[in-house]
Amino acid sequence: MGFYEVLLGIDRAAADTGRRLTMLVRERDPLSAAIEAERLADRELNDPGVEYTHAMKVTPVIQPAIALAA
Repeated sequence: MGFYEVLLGIDRAAADTGRRLTMLVRERDPLSAAIEAERLADRELNDPGVEYTHAMKVTPVIQPAIALAA
């Protein structure tokens, strides 16, 4: 399992609205992360009958090591 940053586009009736949404999800691979982000975002749309999201970019998040202050 890893963390992925997913960039989603929001379309309305097959037309790009120009709206974008970024989500951070924890999944086992990039495809699963894209599917989960779409599923979660679709529940929050204003008009789910004609609006939907689609993943545009999935980037693994590299977690930096925590530095201890001396």
